[in-house]
This record gives sequence, C-alpha cells and structure tokens, in this order.
Amino acid sequence: MPSVLSTKLLSPSQKNLLLNAGLSLTEYNAIQTKALDLPTSISEESYQNVIITSQTTVELIKDFKIGACFCVGEKTALKLKSLGFDVKIIAENGNALAQQLIENHPELSFTFFGSLQRRPELSKALEKAKINLTEIFVYKTIKIPKPFNRTFDAVLCFSPSGVDSFFKGNPSSKSQVICIGETTARQAKLYSESVFVSTKTSVESVIVKVVKLLK
Repeated sequence: MPSVLSTKLLSPSQKNLLLNAGLSLTEYNAIQTKALDLPTSISEESYQNVIITSQTTVELIKDFKIGACFCVGEKTALKLKSLGFDVKIIAENGNALAQQLIENHPELSFTFFGSLQRRPELSKALEKAKINLTEIFVYKTIKIPKPFNRTFDAVLCFSPSGVDSFFKGNPSSKSQVICIGETTARQAKLYSESVFVSTKTSVESVIVKVVKLLK
C-alpha cells in the first residue's frame, strides 16, 4: 500500500479521500502559528486596500475595518467573503497577485497583513513597480521539525515553512513532494528533484494529485 505523509493535520473528509483511494496516511503539524501582540491603534485603524495571503491572517484581522481585499487562494477568499469582506481579486499565488495589482491597480496603495516569515516575492514586485505597500505582521510561523525513521512514497506540503520544517527533520528524504502551489514548490526544489504541484491551491487538489501519482 503506497504511504503518504501530510505535513498538516487533515480534516476527516480529506483523510477519507486518501484512505478510500487505498493509500496509507501519517500526519502531523510541521509548523504552528502564534499571533503577535499588536498595538491597539492597528486594530482601530481603517484600511482601504488590503492584501491577504493566508487563512490564518483572516482569523486575526476579522474585526478590522477594511475596504477592499486582494487575496491569494480560493479558501482564503471564501473565508473573507463569509465575514462580509469585499474581495476584489483572487490569485493563485503571491507572484500572480502582484502582477494583477501592477497591471490593474498601479495607482492604489496597499496594506499587507500576514506572517513575519512571509515570502518576499510580492513585496519586491510591488516595490519595483513603485506601488506603495505597508506591511503589518500579525503572526509568526514556528517550525516543528520531526524526524521519521521510515520512507514515505509521497510527502504533502502546504507552505514554504512546512517544506523547510520537514526537510530539517528529514534532510535525506527521497520521497516525492506534492506541493499546494508554485511558491511552496520552489522551496521544495531546494531539497528535492521529485517535486509536483497541485492544479489548484487547495488541500483537496494536493490530495487529487498524490492519488493520481501513486495509483
């Protein structure tokens, strides 16, 4: 039976997608997030145009006064919409979002809310295009490396930090690495030559990809 390691805990329905396909599953959280202490003035401020790239961020800014949201990922967008936020753009990754903002909204100023360990591509692209960006970090990502004394046919990775954490614990792993998007895949390629990317930036799409590869 092909074996899969997930670097985050999956929901019951997500687990069933793997198990019903005849794959064995081991799961753990390779990273955890911790909210940062922010001055009261930040939560009381009004923000016209906001960039959000993770579901974790949504939870932490859900009471903020925000005009328009420009985000990465369908799940992030759904979460924002469910809270009543106005989502203007949904992009697959940070690079794609940056390009859309540069092409369609070069006159606007933006506020980014996200992780202290955020990827630099988006901010660098906007800076190069001379688009004003303020970054406010609302949480930090903590890596939890865990060594495994066995080989998995595939490892599922959902963020660059998760990739780093897995390979810190398992530097000689030869498993296939299935990534949730291009940004995560770029990080995985620093460690492995066997990297695959899901069609969409969702956990379910990662699972579909690994099932197709291992069946």
